[in-house]
Amino acid sequence: MTSTPLSDATRWRRGSRILVAEDNAINQKVIQHQLNLLGYVAELVGDGREALAQWHWGEYDLLLTDLNMPHMDGYELTAAIRHAEGQDQHLPIVALTANALKHEEIRCKAVGMDDYLPKPVRLDRLQAMLEKWLPVTHSPTTTGISPLSVMSNPLAVLDTAILPSLIGDDPALIAEFQQDYLSAAQTEAKEIRDALAQGEWRVVGEGAHKLKSSSRSVGAMALGEVCARLEQAGKAVDAEAAKMIALEFDIAFATTVAAINQEGS
Repeated sequence: MTSTPLSDATRWRRGSRILVAEDNAINQKVIQHQLNLLGYVAELVGDGREALAQWHWGEYDLLLTDLNMPHMDGYELTAAIRHAEGQDQHLPIVALTANALKHEEIRCKAVGMDDYLPKPVRLDRLQAMLEKWLPVTHSPTTTGISPLSVMSNPLAVLDTAILPSLIGDDPALIAEFQQDYLSAAQTEAKEIRDALAQGEWRVVGEGAHKLKSSSRSVGAMALGEVCARLEQAGKAVDAEAAKMIALEFDIAFATTVAAINQEGS
């Protein structure tokens, strides 16, 4: 996703400029809407290399970055920024990741990141993180939306509390996000199935990671859990485990599609 320069009036809204590096289209849309709700304007890019170029081009107050991206991942991006910063420079960098594991948090801090947010990112947690790392004089005010509680049922086929907790409770907007998800998920599921059929296990893992993240963002928690297991099997090149999980994946995916379609009918 190519970023375009913003007008001065828009760029300095609320006095802060936020750069977001995220390669998943659904997650891009979610974080963009969340930041808009909180009164911020962000520039979004689709990989670490583009984010590094944008950082060199402009002056940003904070970077939100995914960890797994093409061309340059979040770890490499952070290391490159820290290497290039001057003595009096320090850009706050917050990791966004679907893998909420302690060793990953430690790795984030070791490479120079300042903080860590697990996906899907709750609106209230995002707000707290921004207020923590942006200058006090630039702290946003809420727009009257109270973030909802997170994940009322972690393994629900479709947890309908998730999307409202991320983007607000506008039914039309929720339906739009769900349809965007379904469109992207159909393509991603086909790529995973093709990779399974061809025995391309690392491709399976990469595809499952991508679908895991967006599934959890729309509340498809059961599918997200299956994708997490399929991701691990693929990355470990565990063909036997991947083949066993494949049937669960097909069932979980079909059930998720049906639940979202029923919700929108």
